[in-house]
Formats: sequence, structure tokens, C-alpha cells
Amino acid sequence: MINFDGKCFSSYKSVPEESLSYLNSLPIHTHHLIAFDGEISLLEAHYFSVMAALRRFRVEIPMHYTLDFFQEQTDLLNDFNKNPTDVQQLSLKFYRKKRQIKEAVEGSICFLMQAGLFPLENKTLDLTLYKDHYIFANDYSNLFQTNTSLRELGQVFAYENGFKVALLLNNHKRLVESTHGAVFLIQHDGIQTPALSEGTANTVIRSAFIQFLIKECEVQVVETEIAVFSIQQAQEVLLISSAYGFTHIGQFRKKKYEKERSVSLLFQFLNYLKNQL
Repeated sequence: MINFDGKCFSSYKSVPEESLSYLNSLPIHTHHLIAFDGEISLLEAHYFSVMAALRRFRVEIPMHYTLDFFQEQTDLLNDFNKNPTDVQQLSLKFYRKKRQIKEAVEGSICFLMQAGLFPLENKTLDLTLYKDHYIFANDYSNLFQTNTSLRELGQVFAYENGFKVALLLNNHKRLVESTHGAVFLIQHDGIQTPALSEGTANTVIRSAFIQFLIKECEVQVVETEIAVFSIQQAQEVLLISSAYGFTHIGQFRKKKYEKERSVSLLFQFLNYLKNQL
């Protein structure tokens, strides 16, 4: 089931050919959301994040993209589906309607929304390090779309070497993120995560988890530069993403990690997200 620019279809085959041609290019921006019983959690934060990203990509933002618009589109998709899941993962992608030309670089856009099941199970995976290419440590890398291809390459590298997930480094060879989302290193005295200045994707769920840890759990969270060797000094390693859900790391190189504390935190965080409707 998909919602293509305000109209719902059972599959891509049902989309008119003219509209389907818009999807021939890469999306301008990709955004992932979580909905509980059809209502988007952290709706306001997601809205401002989407608007900020579209402005930075210099597109013509339609006037009807209001705060409630994407919730209305979610309701439309769920009404069409008639059997939505309790906890949904929503994928929202934006495309240009026309190919850029010299006379008209900025053009109108459309969106594609798809709903799926959000992975609630706490997966435990072993980790590897992807070093073939690096993320640049600048604010352009904070946009999720910027390094999408690099994450995909890292994912392929991980699978080819018998792993499910890989860490990504920046051009200073410091930790940035993973193929499965933001990285949090849990120590006895606090939690570390790569700073945005390192090139980390500035996702809503990452920001929400940091705020949750500080305000609800009163945990000290340090956004900082993290060297690769620091990963093996952590007691637990947790990955968070609206696309992949919550992932615990079982082992990285010869270091084996615990997961008791992160399991407890994620249970509390899920309830926190439900209360943000």
C-alpha cells in the first residue's frame, strides 16, 4: 500500500505512468517516522526536520505541506489499507516532478509514503568496521539523504564478510554512525554518541533519545569525538533508527558486550515515544 502525492494505490503498478516517471531519479530527501495506532509520534519535530531538509535542498515547498498534512496523509493511507498495524514504520520520500534544467533549477516536488511494520524486537547483531569510504565531517552530512549510498555500500560490505551491520567513519577516521542508525556507547558513568559536527545524520529519533536520556532518565549524555578504540571500552553498544528499530551489539572484534541496561532503556523509550502523540 502506498500514498503517492495524496492518492493511495495498492501497488506501484496502479500508479499512472506519468506520475511513476517521477520516481526514475533518486529521492531528494528520505524521512522515516514511527506511528502508534495511526498517530505519528513526535509529529512537530518530524515536520520541522522535513521542512528544514527540503529548504536546504533548494526545492519549491508546496504551501499545503502544513504541520497536520503528513498526519492526514497517514490517516488516508490507513483508511485505504483497512488493516494497519499497531506500531507502524512510515517511509516518506520526496521527488522532483521535473528534471532540472538551466532555465528552471528549482522545481515542484511530490512525495511517496509507505507504511510497514516497525521492528519492535531487540535484535542482537555482531559488528564490523567499514573503511573503504568515509563520511565528511560537515553539516551537509547531517542530512540523512547525503550519505545514503555510502550506508548501502557499508551494508553490502558487512553481509559479504558475514556480518549484519557496520560502523561508518568520517574523514578524520573517527566514529560517525552505523548502517543501522545512530550509535550510543553505554558506560557505567554515562553514554557517549558522535556529535553532529562529526557528520552524524541529524535524525529525529536520535535527538528524541538524547532528550529522553537527559530529562527522563537523568543520564549524562556526551556528544563528542569518538575514536575507534573507544568502542571496545564500552560496556554496551546500542544502535537506534526509525528504519531498523533498536539493535544491540553482541560483539565487535574480540570485545563482547552486555545488553541489560540498553534493553531497559529501550523499553522506557518506547513508552516515551507513545506519550509524544
